[in-house]
Amino acid sequence: DIAELIREQQVDNLPVEETIHALVIDDSLSARRALAEFVKDMGYDVSQAKDGIEALEVMEEKTPDIILVDLEMPRMNGLEFTQHIRSKASTQDIPVIMITSRSTAKHREMADHAGVNIYMTKPFSEDDLLEQIQSLLLIA
Repeated sequence: DIAELIREQQVDNLPVEETIHALVIDDSLSARRALAEFVKDMGYDVSQAKDGIEALEVMEEKTPDIILVDLEMPRMNGLEFTQHIRSKASTQDIPVIMITSRSTAKHREMADHAGVNIYMTKPFSEDDLLEQIQSLLLIA
């Protein structure tokens, strides 16, 4: 019946508000919580992990739209984690922001080589981080 077809089409064309899913990876509980809270306040859905290994397990459940990762962590650090996700077709295009206390050119180059999109040093400005996240999600 035509009325039913029209209803089905209307349902198909409804804009579905897709919640952005962020993954925050940091071995420091306080830093991880603060960052997760900040991203949650932006209206995003947030998962957390204490290192790269745990992050990969979290990603098996739900693929994030953006990743905020620390550089230095036990088991699998931010560089190893980023190289790993860049090597897989299903995760190679996820934007990665590395937030670290390491400010040397050497660390920046290593992050760039690993495939990190944006490298930020601690302490960072929340406004700057907000801008970076939004700019990455616009092009993603």
